[in-house]
Amino acid sequence: MDWLSLSFIGAAAFAATGIIDKLFLGRFVREPLAYLAALVIMQQALVLAIPFYLGWGWIYPQTLYALATGSFQVILWAAYLRALQQEETSRIAALVYVFPVFVFLGSFLFLGESLQAEDYAGGALLVIGAVLVSYRSGRQASQSISPALKYMAVFWIFSAAYALAAKYLLGFMTEWHLLLWSSLGSFLAILPVLWPKKMRREGTAYFHGGAFILLALLANEILDFLGRAAFIFAYGHGSVALVSSLAALQPFITLFYILLLSIFYPGLLAEQMDGKSLALKAAAFFLIVAGVYLVS
Repeated sequence: MDWLSLSFIGAAAFAATGIIDKLFLGRFVREPLAYLAALVIMQQALVLAIPFYLGWGWIYPQTLYALATGSFQVILWAAYLRALQQEETSRIAALVYVFPVFVFLGSFLFLGESLQAEDYAGGALLVIGAVLVSYRSGRQASQSISPALKYMAVFWIFSAAYALAAKYLLGFMTEWHLLLWSSLGSFLAILPVLWPKKMRREGTAYFHGGAFILLALLANEILDFLGRAAFIFAYGHGSVALVSSLAALQPFITLFYILLLSIFYPGLLAEQMDGKSLALKAAAFFLIVAGVYLVS
């Protein structure tokens, strides 16, 4: 399978997890970090099947670096969940994919890749599109720019760091072993979060909350596993900058999912669907597409 198809699969899977996360955050979650810890713990049940078929694939010191990238994932997803608590799903989906700008800068600084004029122009369009999609119509000036932007800035930096590190590590290990060790790194990074009794109580409550919550968590983690695996394999087959850029299809997929859900389950997700809001989102998405085209 080529990197383009893998990128699309990853974007579609992450768009679905974003909607599930939003539903959980609005109904069951008091502390996002406890929810993230529950997901990371469940993640281990999926990745621990890898060494039974492919071995552990220990390579020093790159395996230690792969473990460290797991902490990047915890930080970026914690920031993402905080942002999702404060903003609509479709807006966050669009804000997510400003991180290719940082991937291009990182590839220039650390990998020696040169940037063309159209790359800078595309990066500017991505940033403008992100600001536009985060704009809240009908609010006072002080409330017009989404407070989620400060969390998304953390997400962008650590997402780019993860993508660049993954591309480097794939020169030493297979995609499956990178997935294994980064997941184990996420588990080690999330353990301190569970130290307070309050966090442990909420984190374990998800596993005793009934079949519906448990199945929803499992579905979310399977989709997340699919998305992460698809992108890791895409990094292995193509340019990290191109894969990161093409992942910006996620906002369109998210909006499609939301419109589909609104037909069968009206009011399930709180989204501004008035004419002005939809026009702003559409304009922002077109800017993001134009930006992706230029940087690609």
